[in-house]
Amino acid sequence: MTLSEEQFRLLSEATLRKTAARGLEHARANLPYLQKTIRDLQAELAPAPRRPALVISAGPSLHKRNSIGKIKDRGFEGPIVCADGALGHCLRNGLIPEYVLTVDPDPHRIIRWFGDPRLTERPADDYFRRQDLDPALHKDEERKNEEMIALVNRYASRIKLIIATSSSPEIAQRCRAAGMELYWWNPLYDDYDRPDSVSRTVFRLNKVSCMVTGGNVGTSAWVFAQSILRSAAVAVVGMDCSYPPGTKPENTQYYEHLKEIFPDDPARGLVNIYNPHLRETWLTDPGYYWYAQIFLKLVQMAPAPTFNCTEGGILFGPGIEFRPLVEILSLFHDGRDYSAATRTT
Repeated sequence: MTLSEEQFRLLSEATLRKTAARGLEHARANLPYLQKTIRDLQAELAPAPRRPALVISAGPSLHKRNSIGKIKDRGFEGPIVCADGALGHCLRNGLIPEYVLTVDPDPHRIIRWFGDPRLTERPADDYFRRQDLDPALHKDEERKNEEMIALVNRYASRIKLIIATSSSPEIAQRCRAAGMELYWWNPLYDDYDRPDSVSRTVFRLNKVSCMVTGGNVGTSAWVFAQSILRSAAVAVVGMDCSYPPGTKPENTQYYEHLKEIFPDDPARGLVNIYNPHLRETWLTDPGYYWYAQIFLKLVQMAPAPTFNCTEGGILFGPGIEFRPLVEILSLFHDGRDYSAATRTT
């Protein structure tokens, strides 16, 4: 599967249309909550030595490969950056991330990752039941939501929320009330140098530093680990950008969009991609494929090496070392030369 420059442009414009208006609305509503930003965090961390970091996304491989169990068994001591969708899986399995990152401006869904005090008031939605982002939410959603509220309340004081100004103000309210420390950032929506730039408009509104998102929360977490934490190396898990073999179209994250594009046969929008490292074929859609291609471009500019320890998915290519998680955890634990490790593959 390949996307032309024109298709990339159309996907980018579609994403901008979807998120920009709501993100700007939320940025205005979040003004009363702005205190610390990612620049404040960077200043707080400046004296600390650079360490390798783990970035945890919410792809299906996260639970299928028992990634959290492996991390706990190896006793990783560096910073852990968690995408919001992976927070529940981490907390339920006894792993407390130091940082959680959120960016999506959806007004109802994203707060579920933190436990939603108003769940029963939300519109009916099967988003969490029909896919593998967090299988724990497939049944008895209200009870699982109450468990998530309790878990976040219990561990909030140990977690820093890296929150985009595009996020729903309810997330800021929820996490502040639970006891999280919030650090704000502006997502880069578009070309900042354009006179009609949304990014420029938001920055003029709040003067908060901007950060590249790569179009999704997982890549945003990786950018944060590279640029703000200034990590010595970054290993990612749960970053599939795809679905396991045999996944049905209705169980994919972008099924609603596939139905719009291919109403008679949504499966036409899904493509099989062979992963030579795994010798497996995974299923992806244009949105996830686009995210993977953006990541490949960003990784070429990153100051620290990137290891993909997902053990699944389609995120492979120049600049990414595809390695087993236990192998990289041992490398980090022993303090070996990461650049030398990248030269051996």
